[in-house]
Amino acid sequence: MKTVRTFSLIVSALVCALAFSVRAELLAGAATADITPQLEGHKIPLNGYGARHKKPATGVHDPISAKVLVLKSGDTSAAIAVVDLVLVSPELRKAVLKRLEGTGIGDQNLLISATHTHSAPASMQKNFIAHVAFGKYQKWLVEWTADQIAAAIKQAQAGLQPAVLKAASGRAPGLTLNRRDPAKSYNYDTRRFTSAYDPKNPTNLTDDEMIVLRLDNKAGKPIAVLVNFATHATVLGADNLLISADWPGAMRRELEQTYPGATAIFMNGAEGDQAPAMPDNPDDFACVDIIGKNIAAAAKPLLDNALPVNAEPLQTMIVRRQVPGGIEAEGIKLPSAVGKKWFPAITFTGVRVGDVIFLGAPLEMVSEIGLNIKAGARGLGYPVPIIAGLANDYLLYCAVPDQFAQGGYEVGNTAHGQIEAGLVIGEEMMMAYKLRSSRQ
Repeated sequence: MKTVRTFSLIVSALVCALAFSVRAELLAGAATADITPQLEGHKIPLNGYGARHKKPATGVHDPISAKVLVLKSGDTSAAIAVVDLVLVSPELRKAVLKRLEGTGIGDQNLLISATHTHSAPASMQKNFIAHVAFGKYQKWLVEWTADQIAAAIKQAQAGLQPAVLKAASGRAPGLTLNRRDPAKSYNYDTRRFTSAYDPKNPTNLTDDEMIVLRLDNKAGKPIAVLVNFATHATVLGADNLLISADWPGAMRRELEQTYPGATAIFMNGAEGDQAPAMPDNPDDFACVDIIGKNIAAAAKPLLDNALPVNAEPLQTMIVRRQVPGGIEAEGIKLPSAVGKKWFPAITFTGVRVGDVIFLGAPLEMVSEIGLNIKAGARGLGYPVPIIAGLANDYLLYCAVPDQFAQGGYEVGNTAHGQIEAGLVIGEEMMMAYKLRSSRQ
């Protein structure tokens, strides 16, 4: 009897060991949706520059898109969508979620971030500040855009196939500069740096790291390629009234020509104080192509030499944190009741794909914050940490405490003041820790 029991225990142990040793297969699907609205019969202002004074768009220079990646492992799924908008409004995300009911994609496993192009439609937020600066909320536009995004997510789900996750990172110096330097012109019509800019000045911190992912099918062909880099999509200024994806669109077109059949995705990082280094060319649309091609050129060797990384487990998390104290937006201190209504909480999003972690925040974080988050994530055992800025909501900028004495645009638009940077870093690290420790 004892022998039978011992044998049974041994078999059970072997079964358990086998169950843990056999990892679920990663499936991936990707899709693109055109989210360029019909302008005829509508007055749609562009977002990003209050200096446009709510003038409606007059045409389309190049289409804007939603680029979608869906991942599935076992019973867990995650949808990552990056949209050519200046921000992701809560109204838009709620509308997308409504359309995804019954698909397995919900609040906990949907990450939508914005490329931050300043030449995409506004009118997608209900709050008063957005109304004053960029025009009246247009529900039809939110509903129509949500239709396109949700359809792309469903298409990516339908195309799920076995995939190998590969990653690489490297430096791409000279492509982004710190716009808080006095040599940077914030003028809406120039947005250029003067020759006085000193990249060796230690206060001109830049995040030159480029992180790339590729998901290959069984034939070794990429299903999707993703580039994570931190800089504003502000090549086009307030004088432009044409819809455009700005340089991220040019970069994606270049990569999709290089990798036929792949969906190219750009995910912006902690770009709050980062601006693209403008070429010596007065034609902004020419600069869009030059910068897009330069960033694609930096990404290609990384993508070509990307190595397989562990892709298990697939886990997701979303955390909402209320912040005590008042709110300041666009230099205006809001009454507590109003602040809580418009900005009820900061939404943090985590998607872990084995050694890769996406850490999302609904903010334009300055580069120092992004660098700290990536360093902390690596310290927790994630060799591939990806900052997903402008994700799942929008709560203006996030600056570090010592920048408040210096002042400047970013500081004046940090809603929760000097406490916010520490709170953001702490929440992101706690989320990364929980995803790391909950299931290996």
